[in-house]
Amino acid sequence: MKGYIEDKEFGKIYVELRRGMTSVRFTYHADGHLLMRAPLGVSLSDLQRMVDVNREQLRQLPQPQSVTFRFGQEIECLGCRVVIEPQRSHPGYILNRWEGDTLHLCPHENAILDDEAVKHTISKVIGRAMEVKAEDVLLPLAREVANGLGLQPAGFEIGRGMRKLGHCTAKKVIQLSRNLMFLPEPLVRYIICHELAHLTHMNHSPQFHALCDSYCGGQEKALERQLRTFRFPILK
Repeated sequence: MKGYIEDKEFGKIYVELRRGMTSVRFTYHADGHLLMRAPLGVSLSDLQRMVDVNREQLRQLPQPQSVTFRFGQEIECLGCRVVIEPQRSHPGYILNRWEGDTLHLCPHENAILDDEAVKHTISKVIGRAMEVKAEDVLLPLAREVANGLGLQPAGFEIGRGMRKLGHCTAKKVIQLSRNLMFLPEPLVRYIICHELAHLTHMNHSPQFHALCDSYCGGQEKALERQLRTFRFPILK
């Protein structure tokens, strides 16, 4: 039996009730929605309760990643953009150059951009470029947010995480992933505020969330929901 339920946090959750199953299992469907497999005969209220009971684990569940690259594509980033253009001079190579705030990424015109290996190479090239650009764009923004809140961390550093976008070390250094460059600015500011709140609370206690929420102007939960549904334009 197949169907779906609606959840306020995860949206549509596909449900498959299977004969012979004795426990509930969660994974992600190829289209990005959660998929729940449960024993045949489980009621709708029980399905909803299972989601609530497993909610924290579901938030940590790895999501499927799918990206598409094409010639003429433009990827808007924080304070810059990426334009994918064909080149004819170097078969088998992906050339790139910055012109102002635009990164021109140039695979050969015969490159098959849907090929998984090509996707990973393009993602690596863009990721390295954003790591350099983050020094000029992301770090000044982080300092601006910290100054506006009257906070002084020991420093800021650029990292590379896709799932772990920020981290506050025991020495009060804030590490921000280069992949924040792909997020809209309100979400970037949210992650910065989240890590700045760890300067006071090195946990995720109610006190931490209250402080983070105050730093975010009362929008912590809404911003967190937006972040969970964001799809990065490059592969990990």
